[in-house]
Amino acid sequence: MSIKNIFFIFIILLIISCDKKTSKDNIIIQKDTTLTKKAIAINIEVKLNSKAKKIVENWKEYQNFDKFIIQYRNISSSDGFLNADELSELAQQLKDSIRIEEFQIPSVRIRLNVLYNETLRLADMSTIKNMTEIDFINENKNILNAFSALNSKINNIINQENLNSEVSKFIDEIINSSDSSKTNQIKHNTFDSIPKERLKLEKRII
Repeated sequence: MSIKNIFFIFIILLIISCDKKTSKDNIIIQKDTTLTKKAIAINIEVKLNSKAKKIVENWKEYQNFDKFIIQYRNISSSDGFLNADELSELAQQLKDSIRIEEFQIPSVRIRLNVLYNETLRLADMSTIKNMTEIDFINENKNILNAFSALNSKINNIINQENLNSEVSKFIDEIINSSDSSKTNQIKHNTFDSIPKERLKLEKRII
């Protein structure tokens, strides 16, 4: 075999080797950037206590968001991105509809704004190509953490109101008990003084 033929075969083998390597690299990149339909469970949620649930039961926007976000506790990255727009719309409705007077305070509004901003970021991410499953998981955690922070604040407000109510009742009981004791003492002193006055009057008559 001539040197020319050997060189030609070497060139062909080199080209085939490069093609295989390029194909392999493409497969790896595709694998890294493809979203899966495997559900991802995240358990980092703070729920409302029984008294707080009673307070928000007629807050329609809260109930709608709470029902919808349940799926984000155990959802695939592909479905999570697919429903991101609806989640952000519900978050906005929740933010703009504080129907309970006790919650119309800056600390609650801040938490609602944070929640809305996180859902809006997820909606923006859903329009970007090459988003990975890790990107979704991290942002989904941010959303669930923001909702947990809102629920925690609502629980604290209700607990503080209950504590204030109990303290107020306790103070009223003490005041009422003190007033009752004073009234009884006055009555007792009045009854005790009657015989003495009568004695004085009888002495004068005699």
